Amino acid sequence: MKLLVPKTLAVKHSFFEKQVLENFAVSDQVRQLLPDAGLVRGRIVRCRGDAATSLALSLCARASQQGSWLGVVGVSHLGISSAVEHGVALERMVFVHPPESSRDWSTTVAAVIDGFDLLIVAVPEALSVSDARRVQTRLQSRQSVMIIVDTATLSQPNFSNNVHPFHADVVLDTTTKSWSGINNGAGYLQQRQVAIKVSGRRVARAQEHLVTCSY
Repeated sequence: MKLLVPKTLAVKHSFFEKQVLENFAVSDQVRQLLPDAGLVRGRIVRCRGDAATSLALSLCARASQQGSWLGVVGVSHLGISSAVEHGVALERMVFVHPPESSRDWSTTVAAVIDGFDLLIVAVPEALSVSDARRVQTRLQSRQSVMIIVDTATLSQPNFSNNVHPFHADVVLDTTTKSWSGINNGAGYLQQRQVAIKVSGRRVARAQEHLVTCSY
């Protein structure tokens, strides 16, 4: 399967490989969640829980506004309106619907990595460890960032034996604590308080934060 991407994106890495690239910037609201205060190129962030998709979009918003391209791969429940609410630049956002088989999925994602700076992906249960390893190697080579969205809870993991095929550098577990904005059944949701636990192999010590998201 061959994925066609804009010509300017297809050549971006041949130019960037000769430079020392900076991290991707994130908004002030989520900067405290990341050990390097930004998205480090070549790394994987895994977002879990009921606010995983919202958090993934928030992590990508600032970089997309500054010119980075975002590929959304296989995240069927992610909508355009949600992306707008979280500040993502839609003119630099592309949706990709890959096959579910392990090899075809990994081939598609590798092609997206070649052309995009940021990826938000949903990982199929069928993905093998060896195919995941090939994707992760390509990600590190191309210096892109992949954000995995996993809406399962800690007590109900998506993968058998709770073993995920990817080794995430940062893991963000989300739990919604409260919503505000609706009174007596009327009005609009305006704020959401989310508890986020930060862990992962790039995190020296597990941390917990309470983040307020405005809509």
